[in-house]
Amino acid sequence: VCRLALGPRVAATLRSESMSDEQEKKSSRLWSIPKARWRLGIPIGALLAFGLGAVALGTTNYVLHETSTTEFCYTCHSHEMFIKPEYEASSHFANASGVRAECADCHLPHDNWFELVWTKTVVSFDIIPELQGKLDTAEKYEAHRGEMAEHVWRQFKENDSKFCRSCHSIDAMNLEEQERQAARRHSQAEERGQTCIDCHYGIVHVEPDNADEILDRLDAEMTARSED
Repeated sequence: VCRLALGPRVAATLRSESMSDEQEKKSSRLWSIPKARWRLGIPIGALLAFGLGAVALGTTNYVLHETSTTEFCYTCHSHEMFIKPEYEASSHFANASGVRAECADCHLPHDNWFELVWTKTVVSFDIIPELQGKLDTAEKYEAHRGEMAEHVWRQFKENDSKFCRSCHSIDAMNLEEQERQAARRHSQAEERGQTCIDCHYGIVHVEPDNADEILDRLDAEMTARSED
């Protein structure tokens, strides 16, 4: 009744001030120091969050490791039937030095965890054509061999064969122990802007029949990009 007697404008002002006071009280309660009985929850909550984060990270790393083994790759039909024999007949599987390169060594990033997670996410979609039977026979595999080789060779050219360089380094090579032609090419490779895949391909997987055509096309693409 008193507010009505003061007029509508005054009453509205009083209501606004009252609401403002209530908001300030709520805000002060929100940022005030909690009572002693609740203060213990802060370190406990932080410890639980840290523990859950550690478990999540550990689980992620475990899954990444287990799904990056060569044995896991063999669970796909095409890998077991067609890739495994080629790989086990190559120098990356058995050689004089006894150093073996696994699938992950040549096809997954090693120096960037986030890039590894992204790559694993992308390649997980390869299960779709596998389930569709795209590569379930030797004839189908051979029909797509060129397509698969081009995809990998393009990737190696674009990233400067960084997967190869995780094991092989020109700086660490003893050129005197190499054949004359190989030593000359390795010593000139950096000067010419060449990368490993320019000379070393078909080491593990059998080359497609149109390998030269694919490599010429990739060279033309890279040259066009550098000129742009």
